[in-house]
Amino acid sequence: MPEHDPEQELGPKITSALHNQAHNQSGMQRNGLATEARRRVHRRRQGWLAVAGAVAVIAVGAFGANLLTSTAPVATSSSDSAGKAEPRRSGNALAPTPEAVPTGCPTDHPILRAAGPSALQASTGLDLNTPVTGMRACRYGFAEGGTGLLGQENFDAAVAQQVVDAIKVLPERNPDLPVFKCAPPTAKPSEAIVLRFETAAGVREIWVEYDGCQSAGFFTGSHTYGLYAAPLKLFMTGSVRPSGSTYLNALKGW
Repeated sequence: MPEHDPEQELGPKITSALHNQAHNQSGMQRNGLATEARRRVHRRRQGWLAVAGAVAVIAVGAFGANLLTSTAPVATSSSDSAGKAEPRRSGNALAPTPEAVPTGCPTDHPILRAAGPSALQASTGLDLNTPVTGMRACRYGFAEGGTGLLGQENFDAAVAQQVVDAIKVLPERNPDLPVFKCAPPTAKPSEAIVLRFETAAGVREIWVEYDGCQSAGFFTGSHTYGLYAAPLKLFMTGSVRPSGSTYLNALKGW
């Protein structure tokens, strides 16, 4: 029977142990390579994301610069700005520009050459049923040598309509006013007022006579209304308010 040799048993065990150790080292090497590969892939992805982010930032910056350039106000020369009126802001709404204000008073108005209020044509006079959007009162003097325009005041649509509504209910004449008998040199009035109304069809007028001794009242070109205080006190203010006249001195409340 062969003799038992312990070294013979150790040989296979050592060989097996070495083999296992080699196998484990190989597995660890493989695991290390896989980990390193994954780390490199992760770093590459981070690099790509950083590049993509930088490109996006540049694109957004360029878009913003273009947008600011396109929306920036264009500077104009002082001569351009002086020739064009800018709208004024009142609260949250834009106030009317000067172009929306009723047309100014002509310095050479036909009333200065007219023989009387009957010279106002119906096509120029205001139909009192027409909506009005504004009014300018123009006061003219008829002194020898031609005094011309004495004053003017502007009124908004609300006041303009109040004036029209106050006139349209008046009778043809005011019986409370005196009837004057005067010589021709004093018969002609020394002044009168022209009410210029803004309408959809353009400027329409009412002539107001309150001096002299020929006639007194509101003349539209197609109708005559008596002189009463109710309409007068709505617009006889500021530079268009007379100090007195033949008929005004006999009228109360104007």
